[in-house]
Amino acid sequence: MNGQLALFEEFTPPPIPAIHGRTRVGVREHSNALSKTWAEWVGSDYTLNPYVGCGFGCSYCYAASYVADQDQRLDWGHWVDVKIDAERQIAKADLKGKKVFMSSATDPYQPLEMKVQLTRRLVELMSDPIRQPKLRVQTRSPIAARDIDLFKRFESIRVNMSITTDSDAIRKRFEPGCASIDRRIEAITEIGAAGIPVGISIAPTLPIEDPEKFAKRLLKIGPVSCFTAYFHITKREFVANTRDPALELAKEYGWDEKEYQKTVEVLIKHLPMLR
Repeated sequence: MNGQLALFEEFTPPPIPAIHGRTRVGVREHSNALSKTWAEWVGSDYTLNPYVGCGFGCSYCYAASYVADQDQRLDWGHWVDVKIDAERQIAKADLKGKKVFMSSATDPYQPLEMKVQLTRRLVELMSDPIRQPKLRVQTRSPIAARDIDLFKRFESIRVNMSITTDSDAIRKRFEPGCASIDRRIEAITEIGAAGIPVGISIAPTLPIEDPEKFAKRLLKIGPVSCFTAYFHITKREFVANTRDPALELAKEYGWDEKEYQKTVEVLIKHLPMLR
């Protein structure tokens, strides 16, 4: 794509199916994909969310709390809307040298991305030197490895992979719609091997069967950063909050803040970059 002409281009909407797997698909014609950041922990100038909703539908996902419609909150994971104006927004934005976090309220590489490829189009657009930001990618999807060729174009980039537990049995209880732990580790290892800085997000940290072995496995990936956090729990509405299904599962496993802290004490002995 010629970056100098991008401002004047008519972007062709991506192909959008009415349904993808278990997920109903809609469109948002004038929804902000690129937003000025307000969350200090993100540490970025902008957040970039190509989609509304997420086909992974994790039991704990805080993003559901931002949805005003109660029926959609309850049906989280079974609907996704595509922000079809996202490319035009990126083309018009002054992103050169700015910090962009993708994504804060959806997974940019969720299953629908394989069909729509909107995230890939956005990454390609941002990779142009005339607008290239400092990009931070947050995902739990092996699909991200597909875009290694584009990631290599960035002068400043980090791809973070969410790996929340060492147990696929536990993963299947809390996040059954997601790829296995092995597939995620294989994907982020491949990305790192391509010379792209990678990070690991153990957040929210789910029950871990062997913290020491898990930490040593993650260390072999060569992450430049690691992040851990317990569930975020609040009574306030329309703010980040852990969904009830995950809290019920946590009780079943005896997973509370005390157990979390014990696990972190072991992890940090072997992951010196953990924060």
